[in-house]
Amino acid sequence: MEERTHSWIAIRALALLEDLGIEKKLVALLKPHVGKSSVGCWIPDQVDAKRGGAGSSTENHVLKMEPYGRKNSERFVLGKKDLLKQTGPHRMITRFLGDDESLDAGWWGTPYKGDVTKAGHHLPNRIMALSTMMKDLLLMGDQRIDSLIPGDVRFAQYMKPELRTNEEAAAMFFFMISHFVADAGMPCHCDGRKLSAYSEGLHKELEVYWSRKVGPSFERKKLLKEDIEPDAVLRCARDIDAGFQVEWSCSSLPDLNEGNDIWLEFIYLCRASFALASIIAPFKQYPYGGDGKAPFANLFGSGKENLLDAMSRTVLHDAVLNTAIVWKHIWGKVSSI
Repeated sequence: MEERTHSWIAIRALALLEDLGIEKKLVALLKPHVGKSSVGCWIPDQVDAKRGGAGSSTENHVLKMEPYGRKNSERFVLGKKDLLKQTGPHRMITRFLGDDESLDAGWWGTPYKGDVTKAGHHLPNRIMALSTMMKDLLLMGDQRIDSLIPGDVRFAQYMKPELRTNEEAAAMFFFMISHFVADAGMPCHCDGRKLSAYSEGLHKELEVYWSRKVGPSFERKKLLKEDIEPDAVLRCARDIDAGFQVEWSCSSLPDLNEGNDIWLEFIYLCRASFALASIIAPFKQYPYGGDGKAPFANLFGSGKENLLDAMSRTVLHDAVLNTAIVWKHIWGKVSSI
């Protein structure tokens, strides 16, 4: 996603937590910093996020993906029925894939991302790494953070105040993890085919389409203003729902699927996103080894607008929901240590 969309997803997740009346102390930590700390939502996509400067590729920077060089097939093959159990009824991707009849048994019997020559590119690695780091940073939080988390951290007495995580930094890391959570639901980020590369068109055009619908209220120049009013920003985030026909019917927020850690939860969600990519750009028409080029206009042009609407609603609903679930999980782990 582009900056506007990443910022909206994270801020809408915060509004969802507030609306559900859960994790009130986490909301109290994040809400005052919904403006300046929102830089975490989009800085991972900056070319200088890896120490390579202007000539670096945004598609492989270290803050987005880390390669996994071993054989993937044992871990990433999961049939449709089992995958839908993992994604759960609370996610729209479950309904989207459940209604699909275009992916046959042969497709479901292949590994997530298929037989690609370039190993890895698994977003779950980054999500797991950040979530683990964040728990430690929160335990070393300053007095404000410490007041929001139950219990005592006895070693804090030996730390100078400037060594402890301040609340602005903590908020930024929550917003940063939302970036990778959102990307795990974006089909092109979970598809190893050449057609999904940003430079091939489809990826870029999808992100531009979403960014235009989100609108200018979530541009960095507005979120970074000194006089930003958090309640107004959250109201604006809720107003975007109608444009994507997103509705929130949940009365509570689900946990990770039983038996899953964050890494495994997102392996399954990435596989679901790859399935979605294979529906959007039909796998038999656009196989691995193809020359790329699955034009946006061909896939979502005249007569296919319903597919674009349904796919956008699915991706963005789940990006917000998944962000809120991950935030709740991290905060719950810290609060129970």
